[in-house]
Amino acid sequence: MNSITIKFAHICAKTPKHTFGARVAIKSNCDSSKWIIGRVTGLRLDEDNIWNYTIMLDYPQGFCEEVTEDELASEDELISLSKSAPKMVA
Repeated sequence: MNSITIKFAHICAKTPKHTFGARVAIKSNCDSSKWIIGRVTGLRLDEDNIWNYTIMLDYPQGFCEEVTEDELASEDELISLSKSAPKMVA
């Protein structure tokens, strides 16, 4: 597999938090165990220097969503959230 390195000349552009192929969860108001998980398949830097990610969701139909960096959690972050969540006792 070939590696592609992309360099940005813009002074405000920062390195994206997630890279191609990274496993991420799309954050939501619901419990973190119910967040949608997928893989980064695209990156776009908008005019306000905000990274937008295309996420291929883990669904058989292969749906994609485009979200900003703030709306994503890395797979490691999702695991740590689920470990620290309080357990319900009946």
